[in-house]
Amino acid sequence: MADEDGNPRTAADPNWLPLTANTAPDPSYPGAHAAISAAAAIVLQGFFHRDRFDFVVTSEVLPGVQRSFARFSKAAREASDSRIFAGQHFRFDLTSGARLGRAVALTTLKQAMLWRMQGRSRGRDNK
Repeated sequence: MADEDGNPRTAADPNWLPLTANTAPDPSYPGAHAAISAAAAIVLQGFFHRDRFDFVVTSEVLPGVQRSFARFSKAAREASDSRIFAGQHFRFDLTSGARLGRAVALTTLKQAMLWRMQGRSRGRDNK
């Protein structure tokens, strides 16, 4: 909190409110939507062996609205950018979040491949 940050020029203000009513009360960095979306795109690319894939998504927040995408990476980028438009994040939050998500997904895919290869080498089919 402001009164506990070690800076004598800051003070807590119990009446402070964010500029928008919907600002999330959580840390900005790294952007979770960017991390999750980038990770999902990498995993889906690994599963389908391609980024190009036509699909449509809907939203609970915007009933009746559909978004069409031709690439997993484009959907991930839009999900990430939406957090800037919503006033929740800065670009650097999302860049770092996406980098984190990709790294986690790639590590997970590598481990899954090793696990499957090890199972097959012992004569098991780990589907």
